[in-house]
Amino acid sequence: MNRPSRIITPLLVLMLMIAGAVVAGASPSPDPKKKKKQAQTDPLLAQSLMRQAYVFMQQQRYEEALERFREADAANPGNATVYNMVGLCYLSMEQLDKALENFDTALGMIPGFTDARNNRGTTYLALEQYRLAEVDFIAVLSDSTYPHRWKVFYNLGLTYLGRGQVGAAEENFRKAITAQVPVFEAYLRLAEIAVAQDRPDSALGLLEEARLKYPERLDGILAYGRLLIDVGRPDEARPYLEDVIASDPGSPLATEARMLLGLP
Repeated sequence: MNRPSRIITPLLVLMLMIAGAVVAGASPSPDPKKKKKQAQTDPLLAQSLMRQAYVFMQQQRYEEALERFREADAANPGNATVYNMVGLCYLSMEQLDKALENFDTALGMIPGFTDARNNRGTTYLALEQYRLAEVDFIAVLSDSTYPHRWKVFYNLGLTYLGRGQVGAAEENFRKAITAQVPVFEAYLRLAEIAVAQDRPDSALGLLEEARLKYPERLDGILAYGRLLIDVGRPDEARPYLEDVIASDPGSPLATEARMLLGLP
């Protein structure tokens, strides 16, 4: 699953100024009920709470983010963005039914909310409801202004792969790697398809391109070294596998690299 990128803005300090009414030269005590009502319809407070929630999401503190989003909804009800972000929290927590419910609510408020539709498609994909995922992703791609289209091509490729439509999957994965910001995982999926079709040279070319464009991705380096061993070129594979081990010795990737090299 390809989950959506999140851009978190810095926290801003919100200063609230409270003015009291004066009647006959006296300042009455504030009415608690009135004060509560004002707090529940305060869009500036809601924005501040949402910024705090975004920071918690960046830190993967999803329960705290959810609490801030709930407070934001109480401060300014009916904001579709809040429901979209709550859905993303639940999606990140793999509570897919709750994620779907919130994306549906956001789209009920704003049917043209492209980001919520993409997130709902991602949820359908995780639920293996491929036909519904396809419908959402195609609708997202009809929005030429959507900034994350290359990731949608990747998710649509996964959708077709899940349905056994390999040709359509490959077509969309290729769109994902020819985008201005290529999707790394699309290289891996294309290499897997090439290997399954007995095209190892094509797979090696894809993995080499991925390795050069994303040198920090150890899983790409491992995949390249593994395939070199599979095609009978272990001497060429060794430096790549040793690089994985040296870069992150305690990781599962390093464990597999050692196994491929026959090391303890």
